[in-house]
Amino acid sequence: MRLIIEPDIGPVSGERGGESDLDRAHRVIDEFLVFVRESHVGNDIIDEIELPVPKSLLVRAFSIVIAAEQRPDVKSLLIKAGMTLAQYRPGLGPRIRITPATSRWRAAPILSKRLAQRLEQTLRAAAEERVGLAETYQRAISRSLN
Repeated sequence: MRLIIEPDIGPVSGERGGESDLDRAHRVIDEFLVFVRESHVGNDIIDEIELPVPKSLLVRAFSIVIAAEQRPDVKSLLIKAGMTLAQYRPGLGPRIRITPATSRWRAAPILSKRLAQRLEQTLRAAAEERVGLAETYQRAISRSLN
């Protein structure tokens, strides 16, 4: 049975002849996960131009692999990793470092009103995209069950 979730993820750099959509999707995700690990992304918000492959390609790759994965624990980890794509925003510019406060005594940084609004808009957009990604991955799972 061949599972088609989204349009073919298409050729990616270094594509090997005879490689299946699922194999290509795994390779794209592996490349993304190496990038995340090496760039110490954490909770930061980053311009999507820094991604090793286009964001839309990554969303499709995650949809394909999530739908094909049979192990619930691995499927859950894939969804979690795929949700981090919301941290990559178009046209963001410099990375926004998000670090949790480690002490209640830590002084909050003083932000200009404009910077505070930009941060709030960016965080809201990322949260909305997380919801959309969750729905995308859930649809992929539902289609794989039919």
